[in-house]
Amino acid sequence: MVGVEISRLRDGFLVSDAGGARREAGLMGGEKTFVRLAGDVAERFGVRFDRNMIFEMEVGVEELVVVVASVANAAKTAVENTATILAMTEHADARAALWDKLDRVYDHRKIKQRAKIRGKSDTWEFDAAVEADDHVALFEVISPNANAVNSAVTKFLDVQDIGVGAPTRIAVLTRKNQTPHLPVLGRTATLLPIDAPNDAFLRAA
Repeated sequence: MVGVEISRLRDGFLVSDAGGARREAGLMGGEKTFVRLAGDVAERFGVRFDRNMIFEMEVGVEELVVVVASVANAAKTAVENTATILAMTEHADARAALWDKLDRVYDHRKIKQRAKIRGKSDTWEFDAAVEADDHVALFEVISPNANAVNSAVTKFLDVQDIGVGAPTRIAVLTRKNQTPHLPVLGRTATLLPIDAPNDAFLRAA
C-alpha cells in the first residue's frame, strides 16, 4: 500500500507520498539505494523527486486522478526496486559466506561453486555442490522472502524427483526466523542456518 497526500496550493494542488517511500526503504536499510534510483523512477512516471519525497505540484483538479496514480506507482516501484537490489546484494554476500564455510569444512577440490545440476525435467544452478563420500550434496542460499523460497522449492523438488541416487539438498537460511513457508521448504531439503557450526554442515551433507 502507498499513502498519497494531497495539499491545496494557491495554484492547484501538491500531490506527494510525503516521504513515505523513502522511510520504507530506510527501514529495509536501503535509503541510499532508494535516493540513488528514485529520481529516474519518478521521471519515468512523469513526476518529480527531491531526494525526500516523490511529488508533483500545481496540479489542476482535472489532473488529480492521473497524478495521484503516477505518484503512487512511482513510490511503489522505487521501493520494490530498492528491495530487489538489497536482496541481490544480501544473496551475493551470503553466498560468499557459504563458500568460505564450505572451504573450511571440505576439501576445496570437492566443492563446485554455481553448480549446474540436471533434475528430473530441467537443469538448475545451485550456489554450491560438494562431493561428499558416495554422493553429491547441493547447497542453496535462501533469502527471507517468498520468491526465494518458491524458486528453491521448485529446484529441490525437480532434483528430488530423480529418485534413487538424487543429490542431498541443503537450504542455507540467511534469516531463519523471517523465512516464510519453512514447512514446505523443509519437505524438499534440510534446513540449515548460515551461521550453523561446521559440524552441522558436515552432518547435513
